This record gives sequence, C-alpha cells and structure tokens, in this order.
Amino acid sequence: MTHLAQALKSFLRDETLLEELASVLSQFCENNVTVYEQLMEIAGENLTDILLELWDWKLIIPVRSKKCGEWDSRILLAEPGESYEMPNISRVLVKNAQLSGIWESQQAIVDLFKVMDEPEWKKIPDLVLEIKHGCIHHTISGARVGITCARKGLKNKTGTMIAVLKGSGIISPKLMAFAEVARSSSPVYEFNPSVYAELNAF
Repeated sequence: MTHLAQALKSFLRDETLLEELASVLSQFCENNVTVYEQLMEIAGENLTDILLELWDWKLIIPVRSKKCGEWDSRILLAEPGESYEMPNISRVLVKNAQLSGIWESQQAIVDLFKVMDEPEWKKIPDLVLEIKHGCIHHTISGARVGITCARKGLKNKTGTMIAVLKGSGIISPKLMAFAEVARSSSPVYEFNPSVYAELNAF
C-alpha cells in the first residue's frame, strides 16, 4: 500500500478503491487542471465512483459551474471533455501524505499559510479546528466564524480570515444554505470535510 493510500485509509470507510483513489489524487497533484481522459487511463470503469468520492470530500472540484466558483454551483460530470481541479489545502494534504503516510491537517494548514505569507499562520490551525467543530453538516454561518475569530484573538481580522480561508479552499460561500442556518441573515459557508478528516474516528 502506498503512503497516500495508507493516509486515506485513516478516514475513508470503503477501502476497496484506496489504491485507485491514491493514483487519481497523485495525478491531480501534477496538474493545475486534470481532464477526464487522463483519469480514465488510471481508473477505468471505477472513475465515476472515484470522482464522486473525491468530490464528496472536496479533495477535487469540477471546473464546470452553473454561474460562479462556489462549490455548490459546480457541476460534477464524469464524461469525456470534463475537467477538474484541486482546492489548495487538499493539494497540500495529499502531497504531505504522499511523503509521510499520515493525513495531518494541522501541518498542512501551517505549510499552506506560510507559503501564502499569512502573518497569523500560527493561529490558523486552531481557528480552523474550532470552525470545523462549529459546523452543522459541514456548514457554518459567517457570524459563527466571526465569534470563533474573536476567541482566537483575531476579532479585527474576521474579514481577512474569511478571505484567506476561502482562498485556501478550507471554506466556500454556500449559495443554497441548509435550513439550520438559513434563518440567519449572515452569510453561510461550506467547510472542506477533508480538513481534519483524520479526527472523524469510526
């Protein structure tokens, strides 16, 4: 089993496609955009199931969109001519796992935000973890994110933090909010479930 497959095993319940999932993710790491035909050579008849699994974890996102770049506006099709990309944080998680065999979100967050020259990089792993804990069905309100920023000493940087979390692929504005949070006038964000996925013990 490859290092990446071993890391994926820590949170994926179905192990039947682990090696193929790892091979497909490795292909994504080599390109900014990966096309269906490239993936078909690797996964064959299992490609549709693999794409659905990776999209569910937001390890990849389809380029095709109804109108904008938010995740819930993207349209996943497993067809010739389709193309897919990888959120920045997902790419770092995968690259680190290829080397270590461990899905280590805290280190990936540190590595990414250092590269982004974010001055508050030391605070972001704990900020992201608390945001994850505050989610309902991987969804959280902007107001809740603001409260979390304040708790972490980032009260005056809430807007900046939301912007960098969006840019990193950790959260994405959610256009079709779930009922639990839709009653609020606050913006709603979808949290990338692959981040701190290793904490989802089963």
